[in-house]
Amino acid sequence: MRALSFWIILSLLLPPIPAYSSIFPDVPDGHIYREAIERLVGVQVINGHPDGTFRPGDLVNRAATLKMLYRASGKVPDPSHVACFPDVERESWYEGFVCDAAANRYVQGYSDGMFRPDRSVTRAEAIKMITTVLGIEVSELTAIHREVLKFADVSTAAWYTKYLSAAFMKGILPIPGQGGPYFYPDRPLFRGEAAAYLQSALDVKIAEEREEVEEELVLEEQEREVEEQRIELEKKPVKPPPEPPSASRIIDISFPFTDSQTFQEKASISYRFTLQAPTAVAVTVSLKTTEGKISCRLYRLSESGFSLEYYLGYQEERMCFLVTALLPGNYQLQLQPTGANAEFLVTAKAGTGDGNDGFSQAKSLAIGNLRTEGLDGGDLEDWFKFKLTTESVLTLKVTSSANLRCLIYPMEDVDLFGFSGPQCGESYKYPSGTYYIGVGHASPRSARQTYTIQLR
Repeated sequence: MRALSFWIILSLLLPPIPAYSSIFPDVPDGHIYREAIERLVGVQVINGHPDGTFRPGDLVNRAATLKMLYRASGKVPDPSHVACFPDVERESWYEGFVCDAAANRYVQGYSDGMFRPDRSVTRAEAIKMITTVLGIEVSELTAIHREVLKFADVSTAAWYTKYLSAAFMKGILPIPGQGGPYFYPDRPLFRGEAAAYLQSALDVKIAEEREEVEEELVLEEQEREVEEQRIELEKKPVKPPPEPPSASRIIDISFPFTDSQTFQEKASISYRFTLQAPTAVAVTVSLKTTEGKISCRLYRLSESGFSLEYYLGYQEERMCFLVTALLPGNYQLQLQPTGANAEFLVTAKAGTGDGNDGFSQAKSLAIGNLRTEGLDGGDLEDWFKFKLTTESVLTLKVTSSANLRCLIYPMEDVDLFGFSGPQCGESYKYPSGTYYIGVGHASPRSARQTYTIQLR
């Protein structure tokens, strides 16, 4: 049997990221790409900066992308692959990665013969590099593949379309924060987005390699059985074939519901349901084990499959809670454990909110207006909204003695240059459009927590 790949072994050894701590001050709890960033930093695929920050909003160039992918895949550049492009500096830190990638046809130069290692990698270029370096199969386009890519700015005749199609078909894309009718294939990629792309691709690659290993195990077991029968002329006890690799599950269910399941390894379980009328949905999820934690997220599903409206659950010990006011529509509740094969109980029913529990009930926030608000034990999150008609440099500041969660959600009418922000407490040049803000309860859930919020 061939040895397990580097990333399969790593996936078995790598501990989960705790839901209650963060290692970078600019990648706080609740950051959209926090888990991907901290997992890759933990195995030194990517690194933070000497000042202790990660800077998820910095751009990634083409040379750095290749170095990151080589580290992730465990590949080592062949030292004989040098002097590949006129603009690739000899004996530079990136020459080996670029020249080895060119020799293996993972990348190509531009029409003028240059590679441009310092140029920011685009979303489309990054997806091609990821699929080729990690060896993820990319099929030629069919009618089914074209049906997947319903973006206004993606042509089915573009050079990158088959790579995007493979990424969406296999589940590498979409990542959180990149939704709507546009993909923006030529936009430069940010460090936070790059981490999310790579972590998602590695999850797919690990699953594919596990399937290959399991198939080899089954074939070898069958061959051994035949050989034993031939030699001893009698049936020998055979080790049962291994269990299939774990996979995420989606359960279609009617609201309200109560259910108990057991996770397969650490794969997520999602419940998909439809609401016919406005409802304050109360969700309680609890692990039946004495160890580990569980996260819960609620997404509103759009026709495109992307979700700009989503809610992060409040976690406390081995439980997760949501109290969210929802409009009629299709929703998906995703549950994710930190431990393997954990059993859980979930209840989703109509509850009672405080009139400010979701996008549909968000309070208007005027520039310069200082508001004082509070969260009690049953009020897990407050919501606000504002709309800009022109681009403005603003800071959204939430002040409290408790460590409250604060997230800003740009809507479809906002033309963001990648999801580098905006973030609470930081000055940001906000494009025109609509924004929602979620301010989440801090631990302990029983305490009343007062805060002020101001957009200035």
